[in-house]
Amino acid sequence: MAEYRDATPLAVVGDPVGLRDWEPADIAPLRDYLRPDRPWYDTNGPYFGRPTAAEIAARIGRIESIAGLSAEEREVPRRSVAVVETGSDRLVGEVSWYWESEPTDWRRMGVVIYDESVWGRGYGTEALRLWTDLLFSITDALRLDFATYSGNPGMLAVGTRLGFTEEARFRRARRWSGGVHDSVVFGILREEWESVNSNNKIG
Repeated sequence: MAEYRDATPLAVVGDPVGLRDWEPADIAPLRDYLRPDRPWYDTNGPYFGRPTAAEIAARIGRIESIAGLSAEEREVPRRSVAVVETGSDRLVGEVSWYWESEPTDWRRMGVVIYDESVWGRGYGTEALRLWTDLLFSITDALRLDFATYSGNPGMLAVGTRLGFTEEARFRRARRWSGGVHDSVVFGILREEWESVNSNNKIG
């Protein structure tokens, strides 16, 4: 199991990426990654539209405030952490989670690899594997899931590759960019994850 204590900075090493707490040095590359013209917006919920300058500034401000906190001041579990290349520690993406339903303890995850130059190299798969394993290790969640759409074949492949089950497919739910796409939810139960990953734990 990954060790994760209030006063311990989060750092999980994987291959080819790891997860760690946000740091002040991440702000400059993050500002570049969040520019409205970056390609990752084309597949990561593009129907929500490109952010405004004010929305980008607010997002950067939130991360900057988190990066300035000591480890013991940060919330547990973290809502968002940096995805960095193993070895270089270069920021390439982000993983996060949010409440789909807090009263029923239903968490939904997210992953985005901002740097298009490393797409197709397994960065997203490894980042979500580490994040799923960490969240199951430090919470008592019964399940974790993520939502995507049929216009993002990369995320569909990530879910299948990691052993998630396609639990819902809302057919023809999104008209977008001249086409019609399904909305898809992939989920996995704690016991399923432990069975699939029994010999591949982080820690």
